Amino acid sequence: MKKVLPFIYLFIGIFILINTFSIFFQKREVYRLLFSFTTENQYVFLLFRVLFASWFIVDGVKRLKRNTVEK
Repeated sequence: MKKVLPFIYLFIGIFILINTFSIFFQKREVYRLLFSFTTENQYVFLLFRVLFASWFIVDGVKRLKRNTVEK
């Protein structure tokens, strides 16, 4: 599981980024950030979701580097 977990983190981060940009380019009145938190500003939505996705991506890369060093 230790070897697969970094790839899962990377996949989740990339999936969130793709989903974020596809929603960003659609005009909506309300954007859902996370769970029940919403915003009407599409740039706040973009900033929050990119930061959230980058957290997964950075953590996945760190775990992947840690696994390659342990070998």
